[in-house]
Amino acid sequence: MPLWGRLYSTFWLAFFSCVLIPRWMGTHLALPLHVLLGLAMLVLAWTNARRLAAAPVPVRLKRISKVTAGFATFQIAGGLALGIITHAAPSLLMVSGVLRASHVVGALTILAQTSSVATAYDMWEEREFAAPLPPSASQGD
Repeated sequence: MPLWGRLYSTFWLAFFSCVLIPRWMGTHLALPLHVLLGLAMLVLAWTNARRLAAAPVPVRLKRISKVTAGFATFQIAGGLALGIITHAAPSLLMVSGVLRASHVVGALTILAQTSSVATAYDMWEEREFAAPLPPSASQGD
């Protein structure tokens, strides 16, 4: 799969993890599926970061993809901690609430970052910034 396709696939994986999985959390399939998608996200995020680090792309893309991989690692650790606290010590509502909020914020961060890296890489690969842009009509005369 070309790198641009892998980057967009990572975005869609993040999207489905964020948007669809919370709707299924009442079923028995939801938790294992959520863990599986999280592990896939971790592998894809680190693979993307390594491939971009080796590519002649703008440094910003390398930085964002590395941070995204770090957030994916944070998500695995935070998700495991949330699962353990929720099931082993349900009376720790404050801890569970903080972990849940951190998990949601981390997921939304990954969603935003994967989207921006995929779009920026696609634009860079297509050399959309190689030619100067024509003056905008909104700039005035």
